[in-house]
Amino acid sequence: MAAARALTPSARESVEDVARAHLEQGLHAAAQLAVYRDGELQIDLRLGAAARPAARMVWFSATKPLGAVAALMMVERLAFDLDQPIAAAWPQFGEGGKWACTLRHVLTHRGGFPVFPPDFDWARMDDWKAVSAATAAIEAEWPPGTDTGYHPVTYGFAIGELVRRLDGREPRDFLADEIIGPLGMDASLGVPEEALGDVVPLEAMSEVTLLDPEGSERRTSDIVGRFNAAPLLRGQLLAANGIGTAEALARFYDCLLQGGAREGVRLLQPETVALATSVQWTTDYDRTFTLPASYGLGFIVGGVFEPFDEPGVYGHPGAQSTIGYADPARGLAVAYLTNGLHGPVEVQQRYREVAQALIAACEASDRP
Repeated sequence: MAAARALTPSARESVEDVARAHLEQGLHAAAQLAVYRDGELQIDLRLGAAARPAARMVWFSATKPLGAVAALMMVERLAFDLDQPIAAAWPQFGEGGKWACTLRHVLTHRGGFPVFPPDFDWARMDDWKAVSAATAAIEAEWPPGTDTGYHPVTYGFAIGELVRRLDGREPRDFLADEIIGPLGMDASLGVPEEALGDVVPLEAMSEVTLLDPEGSERRTSDIVGRFNAAPLLRGQLLAANGIGTAEALARFYDCLLQGGAREGVRLLQPETVALATSVQWTTDYDRTFTLPASYGLGFIVGGVFEPFDEPGVYGHPGAQSTIGYADPARGLAVAYLTNGLHGPVEVQQRYREVAQALIAACEASDRP
């Protein structure tokens, strides 16, 4: 086995300096940055309000790949076909024109049910029966498989209830037993009441979003309000409320980089990891973001913005604040979590500057 390509002390410091600069610039009040390279932890930086030993951070949609892995475990273990209708295991899900919706459709955001109706009660997010029933009842906006539109939250409830129907365990318990616990990740899907104080509060740093360039609709404050609230923090949002450290999320990606197994714990077979983290669907127009999109099975891959513009890079960002990804060519597993939800320019600045610093750090460390 080849020796791990460690980052030199000066290379590590150069990356950490970028994260420190973001804090000093006021882009957020708390951040964690963790980087593995070739299986060895190189950076575990905790800044601001996230430096407390017990501090854990909301991963937002960086949670989605864990949901994808849970679903793909059902494919491997129980032979549930990616192209089999979800309603075959969960008949109620077929309501509202969703009978033809498959697991592949959900993992590539083609299910046709991207959002809950306006009257959905977000205060019931910690009631699994309520949210799964609400997901089943959604009327499809388009016939499944015929169009693409990112599913911010419903993605996770569809996958989570499918796992429960097939395996018997609710998503929180499944992840704890099969992914988070075995890998030794300091994380969980939602948190119990007594751990709410460990979660770093989120802040709306800008109201500007892709869909509201003027910020007049205050979408960011709406997200922050919901995700700081106890019902959502206690819930099981397999699409959005993984809560833990950056090191935990980076460790998850390090496992995928090693073909789905780490320190004797196997999540998936190498061929399944390769399938999930390669381009499975592209579109010139994602109905949710009104932009081009490129999806693996639950992962962003082959995208046009950093770091996904680099060959082979896969992962997932989360709600204007977080990102987790793997760079196979450089052996990097990365998680950068912040508590500040910013506008598109600042969000991409954070992703880009960390990604570029890591590329430069690898080049400097590998130089003879």
